[in-house]
Amino acid sequence: MQAKPARHRGALSHVTREVVPELGLTFELTRKPIKRAYLRVRSPDGQITVNAPLQLPMVMIHALITQHYGWIIKNQTRLSQQNPAPDAWALTPGQTLHVLGEPHRLHLAPNAECDHIECRDGVLYLHSRMPLRAEHQRALINHYLRVRLHGILHERLPFWSASMGVTASFIGIKRMKTRWGSCNIRDRRIWINLELARMPMGCIDLVLVHELTHLLERGHNARFYGLMNQFLPDWRAHEAELKNWGMLGL
Repeated sequence: MQAKPARHRGALSHVTREVVPELGLTFELTRKPIKRAYLRVRSPDGQITVNAPLQLPMVMIHALITQHYGWIIKNQTRLSQQNPAPDAWALTPGQTLHVLGEPHRLHLAPNAECDHIECRDGVLYLHSRMPLRAEHQRALINHYLRVRLHGILHERLPFWSASMGVTASFIGIKRMKTRWGSCNIRDRRIWINLELARMPMGCIDLVLVHELTHLLERGHNARFYGLMNQFLPDWRAHEAELKNWGMLGL
């Protein structure tokens, strides 16, 4: 996302959308002439926001968020309980959830020391300190899927960049209602739909190659599809598979 000026009293600041790679968390970063960084979880949507000095290194901002990760999740959970999403779905024991194309049976495991997810032998264990509301279940599942997809993207991006001779300046994950991916051609920034965390590698490769191809050809024209045929000859089969999977509404 392109940096854009935001209005604040006294001076011009810049707001960007950033990601903590190790956690798969997105946050809104505002840089302005202040002396120290401030971390907040915004009401009512639970968005993580950071106000930081102009020259503070990004690694220190990531460390601030990592240090307060437990506090962030606690406050996001509190806000989600106060403001439940109208389309929030509940999870039931034994339900099948897909992770990177593989089916996993859901097992709810309360009375744990902390809230976390463990994947083992085809079972997705949702450990929690107490029975969870649907919104908190959804937040934990989505965070787990985001981390898994983040790892795959950062494995596949170097491969496709080398194969295609093109490089993106940034790749991130977010929820999208109607698009599998998007590309800011000028800034060479790519966003990938969180839904792809459910899908096989071929679907992930398809979207990644599609968005990278836009860095070589802006429009969906003959040259664009010619490049798709060159880089990923069976892309149409993956596209059909992508449509069959559809969007769950994570």
